[in-house]
Amino acid sequence: MRLTFKKSILMLALLAAGTSFYSCKDEVDESDLYTFQGSTIANYLEESENYTDYAYICSKVRLSKKSESNIAQLLSTRGNYTVFAPTNEALQAYLDSIYVTTNYDITQIPDSTAEYIVRNSIIDNGNNEAYLTTDFLVGALEQTNMNDRYITISYANDSTTSKAITLVNEHSRIINPDVEVTNGVIHGVDGVVQMSNAYLPDLIEQTPNLKVFSMLLQQTGWNKKMELYRDEDYEQNHPETLTSSDFGTLKCPEHRYIGFTAFVETDSIFMEKWGIPEPVVANGILQNGDEILEVIRQKCAEAYPDATGTDLKQEDNAVNQFVSYHLLPERLTLDKIVCHHAEMGFAYNNPTQLSIDCFEYYETLCKIHRRLMKITEGKRINRHCKYKTDIAAGDFYEEYDIDRPGILIEESNHNYVNNALNGFYYTIDDILLYDNDVPNLVLNERLRWDMSSLLPEMMTNGYRLCANNDWHIFPPGYFEYMDFGKESKYRYQSYWSSTVDNYQGDEHNINGQYDIVFRLPPVPYYGTWELRIAKPTYPTFGMAQIYLGQNRDNLQPIGLPVDLRLNYTLPVIGYETDTEDWDANYANDRVMRLHGYMKAPYHDGIKKSGGTAITESMRCTRTYAGYERIRRIVTQGTFGPDEVWYIRIKSVLESTATMFLWDYLEWCPKHIYAGTEMEDIW
Repeated sequence: MRLTFKKSILMLALLAAGTSFYSCKDEVDESDLYTFQGSTIANYLEESENYTDYAYICSKVRLSKKSESNIAQLLSTRGNYTVFAPTNEALQAYLDSIYVTTNYDITQIPDSTAEYIVRNSIIDNGNNEAYLTTDFLVGALEQTNMNDRYITISYANDSTTSKAITLVNEHSRIINPDVEVTNGVIHGVDGVVQMSNAYLPDLIEQTPNLKVFSMLLQQTGWNKKMELYRDEDYEQNHPETLTSSDFGTLKCPEHRYIGFTAFVETDSIFMEKWGIPEPVVANGILQNGDEILEVIRQKCAEAYPDATGTDLKQEDNAVNQFVSYHLLPERLTLDKIVCHHAEMGFAYNNPTQLSIDCFEYYETLCKIHRRLMKITEGKRINRHCKYKTDIAAGDFYEEYDIDRPGILIEESNHNYVNNALNGFYYTIDDILLYDNDVPNLVLNERLRWDMSSLLPEMMTNGYRLCANNDWHIFPPGYFEYMDFGKESKYRYQSYWSSTVDNYQGDEHNINGQYDIVFRLPPVPYYGTWELRIAKPTYPTFGMAQIYLGQNRDNLQPIGLPVDLRLNYTLPVIGYETDTEDWDANYANDRVMRLHGYMKAPYHDGIKKSGGTAITESMRCTRTYAGYERIRRIVTQGTFGPDEVWYIRIKSVLESTATMFLWDYLEWCPKHIYAGTEMEDIW
């Protein structure tokens, strides 16, 4: 995650005893100090009688161990900083509690404690405006703090006055909101902003109402597989910059964090739904775990009858498969479990006003039995319904005939912290199973992924749909599921406020003599499927040979090279612009399929300047007709859920200036693409 300071890029690692901090430039630029009118954050804290102690410890925290500049100086410079400042009283209470004393002398505060308090409470918003309370939504703020951790926002009612209150990380109440100064916003809080330094399984273990799921993590060994946080080899050996032929030199990510998300049943859900004995807990330890586990073994054996292994730590065991289906290999903030950004009718400047349904498909952690879960808006897991999709009849992708409501992902867990060092857990309102209806009903549909949702590192490290329009470049080895050589220049831009016709707005763009191998997501059941990828149609894009297979070192070419420069209106493609005559539009769709192409999905559209509601679909854009993205049908064949397939994209041109666009891909079952009814355009 990149933290951008004025003329300074800091590489900040985990705050803990003995942790080192690295930076490219570690000093505050003196030319940025006190050069504008009005009060700065530093001025306000120093001059306010409520925050003088916080101002003092800011002066004790250096930007890095190599630096002589401190955080107080940083807060005197130009910038956009959001500061959750604890009052003097809150600081005193915190120090007294951790050092088990009364009136602890703040001048004796250890450097490690000062750094913990200060770095957890400050967000550098870079070129974006600092956060006001009107910007808050339930869940994590998009920008991480100076410890590269997410700060979460929740709401509650005061137990005494019943008035609504805003909580930071569940425990620090904002009591003095929205103090606007020249270089940011200060929110006074009544408690030090605290962060758990526990790994996700340990945080679950520490949570009083999650004792049963914690026991299951330990019994199956999945707790050990989630004790990863940061790629230390990358920390020491990654390039700081890379150069591409048309974008010049770009900065590489400073870190490669590893993260996880767990969807967790509370103890009460296990009691209500599965009838387990009431957990008996003494000194934080579950006392009747064996008795509870026996009930869960029986329930899992019924749910996963083919998983007959007896070793709970092996993936052929029913309890193991039950647990693994709750776990994802990425750190997901609540607001990005399902992404809203460029769907028809949505306005990103009004994110709480939703339009049509959006969905994401996630592959769970189990490596042998590869399984997907679908999450729809309303944060529902494996919901199933039908959609009104007939544009000619005026339908606009509305839900109807809901035969499976799905399992609700809850916003909070009774004010228990859900934000671990390496991920989040979210409690759910029912038992989460991969029953037969999941692959055969819920997932028995066209499956579409934005490329960002297939790369866990994009989500864990905060790049997916980040609210800045900088180009980012990634070195070889950054992504677990994708390989490319040093001749491939892999760039990403969120296009947050730009008007381009990419699915979900963002763009994965590779130039140079590119050669990419990507591990495809699984299909949900064994059968005939069609694989599709997005195809740009613009002169600066090149020509690529596509390969496919299960041996990543010996993939077979699929057809002839695909010319990404061909205009979509050429007869070899056969695109005709949509009109109000939908019979003619559907006839043109059939012609394009015969040529191996499809128009872009109707679901997403062209964003408007200023982020107002989207009205123009990417399927038939006229505003950006010269940049139209269509779909290329790669192949049709037989695929199975436990098979691992790879796709390779290799440039066949000598020019290193041409590009390849990763945008989205689709798996579509035969009964949809070759069924009795034509596939919907959404």
